[in-house]
Amino acid sequence: MKTKYINKFVIICFLLFASCSQDPLDKRPLGAISEDVVWNDENLAKGFLNNIYDDALPGWPTTASQQSDDAHGQNSVIYGEAQPGSQDIYGNMYQTIKDINLLLANIDTGTIDVEAQNLMVGQAMFFRAYLYFRLVSTYGGVPLVLEVKDKSDVDVLRVPRNKTSECIAQILKDLDEAASLLPEVYEDAGSDYGRITKGAVMAYKGRVLLHYASEQFDPAQDKGRWQAAYDANKTAKTTLEANGKGLHPSFVDLWFDESDANPEAVMIKRYNLDLSHIRDAGVRPFIVGTNGESYDKATLNLVESFPMKDGRSIDDAASTYTYDPTTFWLNRDPRFEATIAWNGSDWPLNNPAPNRTSDLEWTFDESAIEAQANSRISPTSFSNRKAVDGSIEGGAASLSSPTDWIEIRFAEVLLNLAEAANEVGQTAEAYDILMLVRARAGIDAGGDNLYGLQAGMGPDQMRDAIMLERRLEFVGEGKRSSDLRRRRMYGTINGTHRAGYRITRTAAFDALNPSAEILDDRIALEQGILDGSIDLNDPVVYNTYFTTELKSVERFGSITDDGDPINYLEHYYFFDIPQDDLNKNPELEQTSGWPGGNFDPLQ
Repeated sequence: MKTKYINKFVIICFLLFASCSQDPLDKRPLGAISEDVVWNDENLAKGFLNNIYDDALPGWPTTASQQSDDAHGQNSVIYGEAQPGSQDIYGNMYQTIKDINLLLANIDTGTIDVEAQNLMVGQAMFFRAYLYFRLVSTYGGVPLVLEVKDKSDVDVLRVPRNKTSECIAQILKDLDEAASLLPEVYEDAGSDYGRITKGAVMAYKGRVLLHYASEQFDPAQDKGRWQAAYDANKTAKTTLEANGKGLHPSFVDLWFDESDANPEAVMIKRYNLDLSHIRDAGVRPFIVGTNGESYDKATLNLVESFPMKDGRSIDDAASTYTYDPTTFWLNRDPRFEATIAWNGSDWPLNNPAPNRTSDLEWTFDESAIEAQANSRISPTSFSNRKAVDGSIEGGAASLSSPTDWIEIRFAEVLLNLAEAANEVGQTAEAYDILMLVRARAGIDAGGDNLYGLQAGMGPDQMRDAIMLERRLEFVGEGKRSSDLRRRRMYGTINGTHRAGYRITRTAAFDALNPSAEILDDRIALEQGILDGSIDLNDPVVYNTYFTTELKSVERFGSITDDGDPINYLEHYYFFDIPQDDLNKNPELEQTSGWPGGNFDPLQ
C-alpha cells in the first residue's frame, strides 16, 4: 500500500499541537506545545505545513462537469438561478491563508536549518498564491492579507478589496519566489512524492497567466497578456521536460501509475485507504448502500464531440470511417472508449453478482436488479469510466478509493502552451502540440500526418480545435466548466439543452429466456455476446434487442419536452462576496452585477 507524503499532525487552534517529540521521556500534555517549541522543531514545523497541504490541495472535482454541457446536472448556476452566497469559499480560503502567513512570519525565528526553512517557505508561498488565485478567479480582486493580523485591532481587520491586477501581481510574485526556493526534484523522491516542485510552480504560473489573458479577465482582448502566458508555459514545459516529465505512454494507465516516475503527474493530491475519496462510487453503476451514480454522467453532446479514429468529426464526409448513430462507439478516438461507458460496453468492474454477471455494462431501463438501483440508472445512459479502478470491490468498498488526483497533468501544460501560442501567432507550434497529444491518444496519423486536424487553420479555427482538444482530453477533470468561464463561452451553449438516451428492451430481448425475470434475459444476452452468436456491433442486431429514444436531461426534460434551457448569466463570470463576510468587514465592496455591487473585477 502506498504511503501518504503527509504524516498527519493534529493542530488545535493555531499552534497547539499534539506532542510529537522524539524524546520518549517528554511527557508534556497534548496541546501544550508552545509557539517557541514549534519553530525550533523541524518535524513540528513540517506538521504545520502538512496541514496546509491538507487544507489547500484540491481533490477530485466531482461536480464541476455538471456546470457544463459535458454532464447531466440540474443546478441553480446552470439555469441562471444562483442566489447571492452560492459560491461560499471566501472565509475558508482566508483561514488557510492566515496559517500560511503564520508560518512565513515565524519559520525563521527558531533554530530550524536555513535549507529546511527555505523549502517550507517555498511551499507555503506557492499555496498562498494558489489560494489567492482561487479567490480571484471566483470573485475578482480580494483583500491582500500578507501578514498575520491582530484580532484585537478591529481597524486592522477592516481591509478593502485590492484590484484584480494587484492581486495577480502578488500571486505572480509569490510564485516566482516559490520557484526560486523549491527543488526541481526532492532528494527523497519517494517519501516527498506529491510535494510542490519548481516545475509544478511554473506550470501553475502558466495556468494563472493563461486565465488572466482570457476573456473572463479581458473581455475585449485588448490588454496584450497572451505573450506572458506563452512565455510562462514555454518555460514550464522546458523545465518539466528537463526533469523527466512528459506525456505518459498510456492515456488509460496514467491515473494508476502512482510512482514518482509518472511523467504526466505535475501536481497531485495523494490518497490512500486511510485518506480516501468517494469519487469512484459516484461514477460507477449504483449499488444499494453506496449512494453513488451521480457524478459525471456524460451527455450525448459530449459523446458526439469525440471524433472518429482518424481524428475527423463524426459528420466529416472526408473521414476514413463511417459514423453510425446506433453503433456510435465503433472506430472512435480511442479516448472515447477509455472515458465513456455505454449500454453493452465492455467495462470490467469488481461488482458482485447479480449486479454484474459479466464485464458488460447495461444502462437500459430496468437493467438493474433492485428497484432502488433502477431509479439510479444513468439519466443519460452514459457513464464516465476514466480513472475508475475496476479492481475495487463494488458497494461500500468503492466509497474508499485511493486513486490519486492529478491537479496538473503534463498534457495541460502542453495545451496551455498551444492555446497561448495560437494567440501570439505561433500557430505552427500549436499544430505540433495538438498532434503530439492526439498521437498519444492513439488517433491515426493519416496520409498528411496531421492526425485529423484541418490543414491551414487560421487563429480562430485553431482556437476552436484547441478548445475541443481540451474538452476531449480532460473529461471529468473540471476543465470544461473552467474553460467555459475563462473564455466566456457560456454564451455558445445558452439556450441549448443537454441530451441523452432512453434505452428500453424489445420483445426480442424478453424472449431470450423463457423465464419472466429480466435478469435471466440479460444473462442470456451476455452469453450470446460472449460466445459470438450475438453481435451488438451490428446496428440491426442492436436494434433487435433495444429501442433507443433521444431525451432531454434538463430539468423538466423528457423524450417529448426539452425542459429548461441552459441559462448562464453574465454576472456569474465573477461571483458575489458572501453576506456574512461583508458583515464582518464593512470595507468590502460587493462585486458589480450583484445586489448592491460596485466593485469592478476587471480593474
